[in-house]
Amino acid sequence: MSSSKGNRKERTIRETLLLSRLFLTGLDPIKNSGLDKRMKGSLLYVFLSAAVTISFAKMEPDLDDSGTLKKILKLAITTLKEKDLADGSTKYFIPGEEVPFSGWQKQLRKDGEVRSLEQFLDGQSHGLYRYWWKNGKKSQEKNHDKGVAHGLWTSWYDNGQKQLEQWVRHGKLHGPAKRWYRNGNKKDHSFYENGRIINLQVWKPSGVKCPHTKVVNGNGVWVRYEEDGSEAWRSDYRNGLFILKK
Repeated sequence: MSSSKGNRKERTIRETLLLSRLFLTGLDPIKNSGLDKRMKGSLLYVFLSAAVTISFAKMEPDLDDSGTLKKILKLAITTLKEKDLADGSTKYFIPGEEVPFSGWQKQLRKDGEVRSLEQFLDGQSHGLYRYWWKNGKKSQEKNHDKGVAHGLWTSWYDNGQKQLEQWVRHGKLHGPAKRWYRNGNKKDHSFYENGRIINLQVWKPSGVKCPHTKVVNGNGVWVRYEEDGSEAWRSDYRNGLFILKK
């Protein structure tokens, strides 16, 4: 009896570690772990999903918290120097120092208000980046992994309305992407795989679905609209890539 409990406990530990590793790599824990038959819809999976998500949230500083932002701004430096290294890489240093910079860099406007904050590790942009509008509202927020955009990328209009929400994997669009018009109506919903568009739906600013846009399995046409509802331009796609017309 005790041996059976021990085996179950050991298996649970192994599955917990596996799911954690999958979350860290950005893979779907159910589809990629081989645990789908045993764990799909289970309380253990729900618990682990929530736990790992919460742990990641704790790792990323909350720049919307005035206290946290104030502390980071106090520690952040303003000037970095870019250097090309012998191995072909490029890293950032505090002028006069030989060790690649790790920490926060801030950029300020002429009036002293913060324009942007960027996190660095070992001389490369790594972690959170945020840019603010002149009115103090968030303009853009994204994450970097060793100098390359990776993870959730979000932007807002200067009125606070969300403009874009997309997922990036190692510098390439990968996963769902959504955009909105300035009035708050949805603009388009798309899905990408390794930088190539797969599927797309488009709406006019009025909320009416575009009858001309059709991109399926990476092939088709994308019609874009101005905020006033007039057609801006069209583009054709083949195998997920934009086709330049001669």
